[in-house]
Formats: sequence, C-alpha cells, structure tokens
Amino acid sequence: MLEPAAVDLGALAQALDDRTNGRSWWIDRHSGAIRSLTRGGDPEAPEELAAVGWVRIRRTESRESYRDMADFVASVHRRRAADLLDRAINGPGAFRRFKDTLVEFPDLRDAWFRFRDARGRRRALAWLVNEGLMDPLVADRAAAEHPDPTGDDADLAAAVAVDLSILYGDRLDRVLVVGPWAQSDLPEIPALDLVVVLCAMQSPWAELDRMDELLWRHSVRSGIALTALPVRVGELEQAQTARLRRAAAEAVRIV
Repeated sequence: MLEPAAVDLGALAQALDDRTNGRSWWIDRHSGAIRSLTRGGDPEAPEELAAVGWVRIRRTESRESYRDMADFVASVHRRRAADLLDRAINGPGAFRRFKDTLVEFPDLRDAWFRFRDARGRRRALAWLVNEGLMDPLVADRAAAEHPDPTGDDADLAAAVAVDLSILYGDRLDRVLVVGPWAQSDLPEIPALDLVVVLCAMQSPWAELDRMDELLWRHSVRSGIALTALPVRVGELEQAQTARLRRAAAEAVRIV
C-alpha cells in the first residue's frame, strides 16, 4: 500500500483530468511515481509498464469537473460575480466561458485555483483507494488536510486583517468591517470599508500613510477598493461623530 507522502497528489489530479489525445498516464504501484506515455513517442508499450507493476490512470468524467465549477459558483457571495459565473457554466462551452469570466475577478480566480487544487487532491486520494493502492483510513486522514477553501469575500477582509496585525503588532487592538460588507448580503459595488482600532496613534493621517501600500496591494490583487478609518481605543465607544456612531452600530469584528 502506498503512503500519501509517496504520491504527488497534484500530478495525479492533473493526470486524472488530462484529456490529451494520444497520451496515457501511469503510476507505479510500488513507489508511487507517476509518468506519461505518448503514442509513438515512447519506447515502452503500455503492456510492458503493466507487466512491471504500473497501473493505468484513467481520466475522470467531465461531470466531476463541472460539479467543481458549480459548487465553487455556489460559494461566491458577490452578486454580480455569482450571476456572471452562473450564466457562464450553463450550456455548451461552459468550461471556456467559466475561465474567461474569471479573468474579470482576479481574487476569485486565485480562489478557484485553490478550490480546484483541494478537490483534485481529494479525488486523487479516492482514486488510489478505488484502485487498491492506498488504505482507506490513511486516505481519509490525508483528505482531511485538503478541505475546500472557505468563502471568497471573507478571505479578503481576513487577509487584510492579518497583514495589519503584522504591520502594527501590539499596537493593533482590533479590525472591524463596516458598511454594506458588514451585512450578510454582500453588495454589488466592489468596496470594503474597515475601521482599524489602535492602542496608540500619532494622527489619522500618519496611520493612513502607514497603511497605504498595504491597502493598495490588496486592492490591486482583488479588484476591490479598500478604505480604512484609523481610530484610537475608546473612540468608537464614545462615538462623538456621526461617522463613528454609524461605524459602531454596523461593525463586525475580524480580528
């Protein structure tokens, strides 16, 4: 029986999804090594590989890949993106339209690659079990290490909060989401508003300058405009301006 560490699960997932004419994929049942054969381009015949312990990796049905796309689209909360992706996966040519639509949403494209990779690795482990090459309990433990990534939009706020924690260290008290993104139904307008609560602060302008590169980087990556309001600890509780009172009423804590 093979151990998960002996198999390149990413390569196996790729082999299971490969639909190249004239190419076949094989795995060594003893070592877990993976290789391909190209018709007319390799000296070995498939029968020779099979005779020395190699197993043919037969591609999965296209419906598996379609299910991955459908499940991913169902996890997207941004209404415009979800609507466009849902339309893209309906009818002939779904795979090409889905890929083209993701170009409009760089952050979702990155999330899709992570989602597809996790699904592919779990599918590779299930295939190894079905072929009798891996113990089911061992495969289940390995599959638990590759869960579906969680939400697309929540990842952005969390990623920014982590970087703010690194930037400010002990000076950061908490990061809050305010405005429409603090509601359960995310807005169509791609903008994320944050309140950054600091234990000590020179001035709001100095802190905005300090955060500028970080916010710009995440905005470019995600295609979503980020704004931040730096405040001192206690300012939200006192809420002496209308903006702070609104922020205090809407705020959802991230860290």
